[in-house]
Amino acid sequence: MTNLLLRGAAATLLAGTALGAQALTLNLTGFAQGSQQVTVAQAGAATNVGTFNAGAFRGSLSGGTGFDANPFYTYCVEVTQNFSWGSPLAGYSIVDGMSYFGAHAATIVDRLGRLFTHLGGITLPDDAQTSAAIQYAVWESIYETGSVASFNAGSMSSSGAFRFSTPVANAATITEATGLLAAAAAVSTNRYSISVLRNAERQDFLLISRNAVSAPGSLALAALGLAAIVGLRRTR
Repeated sequence: MTNLLLRGAAATLLAGTALGAQALTLNLTGFAQGSQQVTVAQAGAATNVGTFNAGAFRGSLSGGTGFDANPFYTYCVEVTQNFSWGSPLAGYSIVDGMSYFGAHAATIVDRLGRLFTHLGGITLPDDAQTSAAIQYAVWESIYETGSVASFNAGSMSSSGAFRFSTPVANAATITEATGLLAAAAAVSTNRYSISVLRNAERQDFLLISRNAVSAPGSLALAALGLAAIVGLRRTR
């Protein structure tokens, strides 16, 4: 897995894989349902990556066809980039997850797709704890090199390449995030595709879209049409 601190730099090389040439504008107005503070650590690192608030973001996206809902909800991808609240952030592009996440893209995209299949898409979380738990699960799905759910509520000495340390009062968030990942792992059908809203100079954000599924009625009509063609050829 690419070193956590280098992921932001690596993502800047992906401009050529953007799904659309038009630069998009993002405006995030705040956390969707509150947030909780978390400290992030990486195995083998001399110091913690950082301490910051975790939770779903709410705002608007201009020009992102299919993603420009108002309100627009998202979760952050990187833990090494910043952004500013309440002002238009230009220069974003949409990058397919299989291109963005590099060597481990297939695993990461599958983890995230299953997570949001379990959640039913990106919607307003119930409360600050759930909001933070989903963000924890997103980071764990992206940055953990081994099996996910290696959380520890009070210590940096737990196993796993990517770990969280939160105040003891937030231990329930760790428990909820672990439960989300367990439920995601049990999902039988991944219903969501993963993309990233990328900016070389600012925080990158998660985008999901429902996988295209043919309606049963359409499949039935197609089958009838094929049968009719076969029957006509046999008649001739």
